[in-house]
Amino acid sequence: MNLKSALLPVLFSLVALAQAPASPPLLGQGLVIADAGNHRLVELDAQGKLIRTLELGTPFRYTDDVFFAPDGRYAYVTDPDAHIMGKVRYPQGQSLWRYGQPGVPGHTLDRLNRPDDLVPLPSGLLAVADIRNCRVLLLSPEGKLIRVLGKTGVCRNADGYFNKPNGAFPLGRDRLIVTEIVGHRLAITDLYGRRLQEIPLPLSYPSDANYTPWGSILVVDWSNPGAVLEVSLKGKVLWKYAPTDAQHRLDHPSVALGLPSGKIVLTDDRRHRVLVVDRSTRQVVFQYGQTDRPGSKAGLLRYPDGMDLIPAVVH
Repeated sequence: MNLKSALLPVLFSLVALAQAPASPPLLGQGLVIADAGNHRLVELDAQGKLIRTLELGTPFRYTDDVFFAPDGRYAYVTDPDAHIMGKVRYPQGQSLWRYGQPGVPGHTLDRLNRPDDLVPLPSGLLAVADIRNCRVLLLSPEGKLIRVLGKTGVCRNADGYFNKPNGAFPLGRDRLIVTEIVGHRLAITDLYGRRLQEIPLPLSYPSDANYTPWGSILVVDWSNPGAVLEVSLKGKVLWKYAPTDAQHRLDHPSVALGLPSGKIVLTDDRRHRVLVVDRSTRQVVFQYGQTDRPGSKAGLLRYPDGMDLIPAVVH
């Protein structure tokens, strides 16, 4: 056999490898974590490597959620302990506006009482769940109040009302998925608060329902032990992740997101970690943060309570 003949199989293998489709990045374009106990945002690249941390100063003291504007240049944050929310330039951290009176809960239109998840909607508006006021507020990107959904202070699982809502997330352009703590359900509404559908949930404390790239809903159980539940739009349970062994048990997970790869990423708040789980095997394939070891050094988290995928744009 001459040298040319011996090299042909190697060349064919290299060509096949080069033409093989690349696997999706682990975390899409990257992930930003609301590291609430450290009052900061933590950015990871597509493979889970630490890129930067962004400290959030006063009056924010427990920033538990972060969501990006579609262009990726702004982040919307909430602090339920301080009863405020706001918009910051990303990644510079400059505060652009703030809504609510720091440290002072209230029910008037300029006050909040434990706001949760200031989420950009496809319509261009922002939605926030004002938990203890049993309402959802819609605002402009400049922080101007546009509309109140629900009736302030009246807490019901009924059309036109909400019962301790802790998140209002987009479902297409003109619908919302609202998680209701009391009643353990999802309320699907229009942008005027009209209740179109309800999905009862076998969860103790439903938190943050997100529509996946493959057309289902992920919602978590903020409990110990906690769980991640995947349901169809008709309410059928499709998948559940609720390990009970000592290493993998979840302790108050807050949010789970579907990744382009079909895996899910979730925050496990009180075990101070963010996990990527393969849905087909239920195996953890990536972890950021060390289990049960809170901290502020690189590689550590302290009560990671929220997160968002970085939009596919360049800052």
